[in-house]
Amino acid sequence: MQRLNLSLTFLLSASLFVTGCGGGAAVEVATPPPTAAFDLGAKLNGQSLANIDVFPDDEQTIQVQVGDTLELDSSGPVSWETVAGSSAGIPTQSGGTLLFEGVAITETLSTSGQLVLAISATQSLAAPVPVTLYATSLDDGSQTARVDIVVNN
Repeated sequence: MQRLNLSLTFLLSASLFVTGCGGGAAVEVATPPPTAAFDLGAKLNGQSLANIDVFPDDEQTIQVQVGDTLELDSSGPVSWETVAGSSAGIPTQSGGTLLFEGVAITETLSTSGQLVLAISATQSLAAPVPVTLYATSLDDGSQTARVDIVVNN
């Protein structure tokens, strides 16, 4: 009988412990792939965007509005390239402005890991305007991350 009481006590204790751990929200932590050369974070109008952590071979969509300033920060040195519509990749140039479907995106490269985009428009937008940015590691050219930007009025 003593053996049964110990087993029953252990079983009840274990079930209470498991019950105490359950429920609530699941927490996901972005962990870099073991060979990731960099990851990207973002700020919109100076405020960090939660849940933006893009690793090589990942992609992320960020919604912005005309008048916004988007900053992309890489943890390692990268080259930046922009694709708008059916254009080939356009290497990013500090001080350059990309004009596409009424949107003007002025690029500023502070470092090889930081790109700031000032979003403006020459007119009211008839529809959201998509633009894609690629960040490719300068240490390992096979590692590229993609950020899709959708510009709205």
